[in-house]
Amino acid sequence: MKASRIASALAALALGGAGLALAAIAPAVEVADAEPVRVDGTARSVSLACPPDFEKTMGAMTAGIGGEDSETLLRTRAIISGGGDAVLGSADLGTGGLRTFFEAGAFPGELTVEPGEDPVLAAATTQRAQELGDLAGLSLTPCVSPVTTQHLVGGSTAASSSAQLVLTNVSGTPATVAVTAHTSTGTAGPSVISTTTVDAHSSQTILVEAGVRDPRLAFEVSSTGGQIAAHLLLHEVDGISGAGTESVTAGAEAATTVVVPGADLSGATGTVDLRVANPGEERATISIVSVTAEGREEVPGAQEVVLAPGTVLDLSMGGLAGDWSALIVESDQPVLAGARVDVDGDYAWLASSEPAERSAASIPDSRSQVTLYAEEPTRATATFYDHTGAVVDEVDVTIDGIGTLASPDAASFVLIEADDPVHAGILSVRELGSLTGIAGLSPTQPPPASGDLLIDVIG
Repeated sequence: MKASRIASALAALALGGAGLALAAIAPAVEVADAEPVRVDGTARSVSLACPPDFEKTMGAMTAGIGGEDSETLLRTRAIISGGGDAVLGSADLGTGGLRTFFEAGAFPGELTVEPGEDPVLAAATTQRAQELGDLAGLSLTPCVSPVTTQHLVGGSTAASSSAQLVLTNVSGTPATVAVTAHTSTGTAGPSVISTTTVDAHSSQTILVEAGVRDPRLAFEVSSTGGQIAAHLLLHEVDGISGAGTESVTAGAEAATTVVVPGADLSGATGTVDLRVANPGEERATISIVSVTAEGREEVPGAQEVVLAPGTVLDLSMGGLAGDWSALIVESDQPVLAGARVDVDGDYAWLASSEPAERSAASIPDSRSQVTLYAEEPTRATATFYDHTGAVVDEVDVTIDGIGTLASPDAASFVLIEADDPVHAGILSVRELGSLTGIAGLSPTQPPPASGDLLIDVIG
């Protein structure tokens, strides 16, 4: 038996050697150049996860009228351009063309738009406005795309501050979610908020202060299994008075250049602080510049600043020239950034952005300023619609560094279309009786394009 196996092995080796020899002496086969084959990509459906309403998490601490909260205005609006059948919760939003949705209340769950002949662009926002009480303030919380990894820069769990991390799974598969919190002193150790499971078609709210207490926070949320949409819902109190509500949604991925558009540096719309987080394991050296209509300016005291691994730093943007701006962080290591804007009694968070040629936002019942930033001069058109979908105004803007435009009074939605990719940020203001409410918002971009598939045939 052993001899037979050895003989077989020798025969195989001989055949292999012969094959090699033949390959060595045979003439090379000429391969004709093949034209690449382009295959049309398939259209992508849109899935956006919509948030629930805010919850009181610090007890009955504020005094409203007679010790009660004032009336809350809660509305959800959506705009859809292109695509096929659209559904928000149990509401049928129709198919094709441009259509809008307007209802009182929050619609936690999923906004879906099926593929159609025209590319899909959809945005939805829940607006919350309240004059008195624990949750006094203005917030615009957008429906967002579920993804595998996202970064949220903003929030505090210091005294009189609360943060709720809402994780929504709109897929049919349970998701295991890992939450990494970066703080003023470094990356937080494992805690009750570090790992959780979110069942299919469900939402889970995590009280952040149960796991980490710090005045400066930034988060990385990653999931396996189903994809997750994350919202960070914030509220603060000042003694026995509400001191503002706001939502933080995911910004751009960590990068060596990060752009935060939308802050007013003049002081007319509040004071501005830029938050920078270093999520890496190496120290980062950062420098910050502002870009306004008056040009580009280095931020004093924010040049060659060293940021230790895992730490979060707030830097004042006071005293700079110009008004509507893009704040740009340059770093030798990938970093994250977001900006906080404070007015008396309320505050807003502006997220960093990725550039896009098309985007949309819902800006109901507020005075909103749209700020556009581009590295090279380009042009953009902003089309404003009312809540019925009728065109209110169409504005062409030249972006030479910065381009800004104010929303008309009757506008509920804006569609932004640019010749080249631009960064966009929105700051909204609304008078709430004795309180000035303020909120930040990032326009929603189309889903990643499936595009065309280019196949090079070789051989």
